[in-house]
Amino acid sequence: MLFLLAVLVCGKTVAYERIASLNLCLDQVLLNWVAPGDIVSLTWLSGAAQYRSRPIPQHIQLNRARAEELLPLQPDLVLVGQYGAQRAARRLRDLGMHVVTIPDAYSLQQLQQQLQALENILGPLVPLQKEKRALQTLLAQPVPKRRASAVILSANNITYGSGMLEHQLLERAGFANLAARQGVNQLGRISLEEVIALQPDLLVFYGSEQDFALAYLAARHPVLQRYIDSGRTYTLPSQLSLCPVLAVVDTLQQLMNKRKSLVEAP
Repeated sequence: MLFLLAVLVCGKTVAYERIASLNLCLDQVLLNWVAPGDIVSLTWLSGAAQYRSRPIPQHIQLNRARAEELLPLQPDLVLVGQYGAQRAARRLRDLGMHVVTIPDAYSLQQLQQQLQALENILGPLVPLQKEKRALQTLLAQPVPKRRASAVILSANNITYGSGMLEHQLLERAGFANLAARQGVNQLGRISLEEVIALQPDLLVFYGSEQDFALAYLAARHPVLQRYIDSGRTYTLPSQLSLCPVLAVVDTLQQLMNKRKSLVEAP
């Protein structure tokens, strides 16, 4: 009873105290939602500059998804993704370790299932439940009848059509994804000239500054400068491609706000 009281007072609800991850997205989930002292190992990718979302405490060991790296750490829970590090996961299971596969998520429905799977194993963590409730609230809202139009432009002139999470986010926020309307399924290519010809209300950029710069794009086509100057652009966060469960709520809310500002603009 005293232990339970201490748990409630400290707000510590995670059921495990030595958690390891063999998946980059799950690394980020643990770093953002679990107390650092409960994490013993993350993948080496989370230590790389292009993937690092926050400082990694010194006590956390970085692994390269090899079973022998985790054995000395004696984790009481090992999280693995649906596809990667399967050999290490099988080996650890054979050795009697508690290994749990968290399903990948490439759609809004799958993201809800992923959140539930994380809650089932990690317990009712406050930030996890907050994200889960926020997503449920946003998805419960009716799709606006008055739509704006949008096109996603990523590096190498890649655009996103139907069948992609990015498309779902646009549609749920009240945008008509013009690439999908042009028949693009999943990923496709679109030139700047085609983007301009479609005349979207919003131009959505996707990628880091290393992929492309707005100033460079504007120099290639003067019409783009008018989009930038008028605030008719939005940049999807890189976290959406790395670990969408951590970015989907903020992205969807921001897109909803963006649509509202466009349709209500004088």
